[in-house]
Amino acid sequence: MRMRKAWRRALARTVLAWGGGAAIVAAATAAETGAADAAAHEPAAAPAAISAYGAAAPVQPAAAGTPALVSVVRGQGQSAPVNSTLPVAPMVKVMDNLGIGVPGVQVQFRVVNGGGSITGIYARTNAQGIARVGSWTLGPVAGRQRLSASTPGLPEAVVAANALAQGPRLMAPEASDHQMAPVGAVLPRVPAVFVLDAAGRPVAGVPVTFAPGQGGRVARLSVVSDANGRAAPGAWTLGPGQGLQTLSVSASGYAGLDLVATALPAGAPTLVREVVLRGVYEVWDMAFAPGGVMLYTERGRGLWALLPGGERRLLFKPADFVTATNSGMLGVALDPDFAANRRVFVFMASNAAGVPDNRVVRVRVKPDWSGVEARKDIVTGIAFQNRKGLEGEHSGGALAFVGTDLIISSGDLREGTVPQDVRSLGGKVLRVDREGRPAAAARAPVGGDERIWVTGVRNPQGLAVQPGTQRPYLIEHGPGDNDEVTPLRAGNGGWDPRPRPLGGATARCPDGQALSYCGYAGSNMTDTALYPAALPPAWRSGLPARGTGGGSFVSGAAWKDWDGALVIGQLSGRRLLVLQLDAGGNAVRAATPLLQDVETRLRNVAQGPDGALYISTSSDNNRSDRRTQVWRLVPR
Repeated sequence: MRMRKAWRRALARTVLAWGGGAAIVAAATAAETGAADAAAHEPAAAPAAISAYGAAAPVQPAAAGTPALVSVVRGQGQSAPVNSTLPVAPMVKVMDNLGIGVPGVQVQFRVVNGGGSITGIYARTNAQGIARVGSWTLGPVAGRQRLSASTPGLPEAVVAANALAQGPRLMAPEASDHQMAPVGAVLPRVPAVFVLDAAGRPVAGVPVTFAPGQGGRVARLSVVSDANGRAAPGAWTLGPGQGLQTLSVSASGYAGLDLVATALPAGAPTLVREVVLRGVYEVWDMAFAPGGVMLYTERGRGLWALLPGGERRLLFKPADFVTATNSGMLGVALDPDFAANRRVFVFMASNAAGVPDNRVVRVRVKPDWSGVEARKDIVTGIAFQNRKGLEGEHSGGALAFVGTDLIISSGDLREGTVPQDVRSLGGKVLRVDREGRPAAAARAPVGGDERIWVTGVRNPQGLAVQPGTQRPYLIEHGPGDNDEVTPLRAGNGGWDPRPRPLGGATARCPDGQALSYCGYAGSNMTDTALYPAALPPAWRSGLPARGTGGGSFVSGAAWKDWDGALVIGQLSGRRLLVLQLDAGGNAVRAATPLLQDVETRLRNVAQGPDGALYISTSSDNNRSDRRTQVWRLVPR
């Protein structure tokens, strides 16, 4: 407890230096890449066989080629002035139960709110299952506007855009929007808006009306703006229903807006979101050192330290460092004895051997945080994708300590043979000691590299260790469906994207294509038909995959009913998901989405010594030249 309080005081100086309060990160439009973990999917209701929040439930597969889901693949999260046409026409994909596009399906587009208009109301899916609206012109209401896409018998997919006000308008400060509290509770911050003229100057004496929805209430329904143009209705009490709730704000002659809050389950904590870092570049992982220092990796820029007071220092970006797509400076973990030895471990791509590989490197941080020394590459030769057009794909790259054993996840490179090849370090979970030697618990498969602990994994970018039990959980991207969270032990993860029959001239993927990698052609994630003893996941996303990145357990009384829950970040899902495990830790008993109204890709999360949850945002398609942020959620 003393450590948490000291760390909280130190980090408070950092937050003040970089600006507190919630921030909306403008989500750039992503083009369809073909990879489910890079596509810009909108959260949508899962098929009936899967629970509403993606809890592990048996899937009754529909016949291949039968439409099972409509999902957004392009045009999500754009911003444009009110009454203007968006630059990118939204696209959706109609998929079957294997995540494969279904051609020839009629899709209807419909404006949900905002008063906008569209052309091309009806569209038929092409050979890849893609349908596109002709154009979408935003309406006159500032704030979030939505467009739906539907086909008979399936849940709608929803595209959201941000309509920017012009002329006289109302503006909400960052802290007023996207708040979170249990149903029926008072939000932690009093909502407020500013009345601005066409030049952005505050206007006093304007009556402003506040209209809460979903059964919520505010202290005052009408307020006159003060000398600073500010109008606040007093406390906002959420209504009785869980999920998104709105507070509509209007003033005659001014463009209005909606504030959005999330009503959490009873027993959940109230959460306050703050911005810790702005202007960073694709923060992949975070770790916390004594004295209020946060270490973090930027995929394309190396290992950094955020010092108390806000100074950022580059610690480690060696000359042999390589970066591409899913590769670069990825996972970071502090030695369990960091206070004594100052050792840090990173998963990085390197060309030190001539041909790029992935490796785990140990360094010692200098006492003044000016850099590192005593580099030792403890695990080298982890597979790296060098094929033209696929460079750096599916490297995995998570690190975590269980006791003094270092757990390492690696990806399948989008190569069919890699996950089940016991001589390759790709598509595996390794277990080594701090020198890179096989750990006693590794239990490698017969004939395999002695450092292998688990074979048959796809692209696991997250590892989380459960407090108390010290049980590690693997967090994996699925191919087009079924991202998974799996409690680990020695064994096989069941991922085998090779065509069948193996080695046969007529070998085909499950969808009938003649490919060497079936990872986007119908292969099942945990394939118990091929591997009956495969490690069972505790959670799976169902259809579609949500681009699940990293995760962290949260603990402490402030988290209330969520004490001990696992929180995962989702990229294409654009949200966090709080997973409450059952007593055995082998299944999810409840799952709650967070921050989906912010419509931002969320890569990784880590609990700090202050008890708060730190969250790294992501650019579309993992661009290392686009500015992103680090947030924190403080439970109350």
